Amino acid sequence: MSVIDKKGRIFGKLNIIDLIAILLIVAVLALIGYKLLGSDEDLAGSGQSVVYTVEVKGVEPEVYDFIQDNLPSQLTASNEMLDAYVTAAEGTLIEEDIYSLEVGSGTSGEKIIRAEAGTYDVVFTIEGTVKDNLSSKLGTQEIRVGKSHIVKTTLFELEGGVITSCERIAAQ
Repeated sequence: MSVIDKKGRIFGKLNIIDLIAILLIVAVLALIGYKLLGSDEDLAGSGQSVVYTVEVKGVEPEVYDFIQDNLPSQLTASNEMLDAYVTAAEGTLIEEDIYSLEVGSGTSGEKIIRAEAGTYDVVFTIEGTVKDNLSSKLGTQEIRVGKSHIVKTTLFELEGGVITSCERIAAQ
């Protein structure tokens, strides 16, 4: 008995076109399985530890005291707990009113920012893990020096922060 008979069937049962279609389907299923079950590590990496600082100006004394009493505090975003914590908050008391001009891009224009005497400029130290090294996102916010940042934990939230430093910790 030959492998291909007179009608072009393999072993007398399967047409060559059918065989090619079956092999193609198996290859596609194998690729899908590899993508779903394979390693998460690709060009973007599988995550990296990061330590960064965020400066928030004009924090009220009561809020600053509350933050100090509740450290460390876990970050949240979009109703999810993040793999990141505020580990320290260092405040500098503002002794007299300070005015600064913030120049925005596009339609945001210029804005005068006032930091009142008796409030604090607070520098938060945050430690966490970014899931995607290329986008550097922690939750919904990108971690890049100079970007605005909301410090939002399970217990407090402060807007108007700016990332002032960022250090990636190499895996050991």
